Amino acid sequence: MLGALKWLVGLGLIAAIGIAAGIYFAFFGAGPQVSYSTPDLVPIDLNTAAPSDQPPVNLPTAVILPVPFTPQAPLGNWAARQHTCEEASLTMVDRYLHGDHSGGLIDPKTADATINQITAWKPAQDLTPLQVGQVAQKYMGWAYKVLPSDRLNMKQQLALGRPLIVGVRTHGLGNSNYPGYTSHYEQAGWSVSHYLVVTGYDQSDTYVLNDPGLTRGHGYHISYDQLMHAIDDLDQAYPDLNMGRVFLVLAPFSNSAT
Repeated sequence: MLGALKWLVGLGLIAAIGIAAGIYFAFFGAGPQVSYSTPDLVPIDLNTAAPSDQPPVNLPTAVILPVPFTPQAPLGNWAARQHTCEEASLTMVDRYLHGDHSGGLIDPKTADATINQITAWKPAQDLTPLQVGQVAQKYMGWAYKVLPSDRLNMKQQLALGRPLIVGVRTHGLGNSNYPGYTSHYEQAGWSVSHYLVVTGYDQSDTYVLNDPGLTRGHGYHISYDQLMHAIDDLDQAYPDLNMGRVFLVLAPFSNSAT
């Protein structure tokens, strides 16, 4: 009888622990929760003597900018859209700067029309970050900066509400969803030059991407070191596009810069 009583008490204790654990995970999840902030967009001041667009002294722990997403082949015609990652990246950032903070999928027909328009503006098939910025300024009216892609610069610009446009090589991202990643890793024609948008960061040294090279490239998480490897990979494989570890930001001109 005593043994049976102990057995029942043991079962009750296990059940209580299980219920408590279930309540904890239901409310708090399996790991630390990330509390993202979404800063307001700050215009770019090109007055180098006394720029007004200084980042906050205390950077947010984590930032996410709800930049809308499109793949570079929004209508699924990937064979004809192998060199439109610049266009797709500019499309996403342009819509965000114009006030689309939905973080959702851009209407495919609208995205495709915008990509076609930007293609007509490009001076070459593949562009450097500087050339992408020049296209954005000349034809879309945005101010731009090309900055070194160290952690502090990247976080400061995101804390100013500005998405980052980054040039990489696809397989260098470490994303196995890319064609040929396992069978033709880093081979020419499979691992290619590419642009994407960085939309946020968190406290674990992870950055959030809108990667137009994949249909499901929205919200992909990547470590800082992996992202820098992808930039280095581009520079080594494509010397004509090599500007070092840099990124591009776009924003409206500030009043003092116009």
